[in-house]
Amino acid sequence: MSLSEQEQRALREIEQALMADDPKFGKVVTSDSGLGGGGLTLRGIALFVLGLVLLVAGVALSQQTLWFVALGIIGFLVMFGSGVWMLRGNGSGKISFSSMSSPTPSRGHGGSSIGDKMEENFRRRFEGK
Repeated sequence: MSLSEQEQRALREIEQALMADDPKFGKVVTSDSGLGGGGLTLRGIALFVLGLVLLVAGVALSQQTLWFVALGIIGFLVMFGSGVWMLRGNGSGKISFSSMSSPTPSRGHGGSSIGDKMEENFRRRFEGK
């Protein structure tokens, strides 16, 4: 489901306000576009599924011998490690706000804030009914 033009404009304004308020955060967020190097990758998902299979097999077969308990523990560690790896990434898997929309020139502090505009739109919707 795509955003309407008005919603995209509001998103760009929110992005610009965030960038103006905290430039350090802006640098971190816009350092890379997309989920390329880190984040949900095929390798991370495959490792997670492998760990899950090992964990389930270890638990299901733990009645046979204690070695299968070790297999379950190894499966859990693989799952946990792949989850941490996917969440941390390698520093380049950060979501970029600028990749979602094209930048627009800043309006400065003279205009009304986004919150005021959203509140006005909300009131117009419900006062009309």
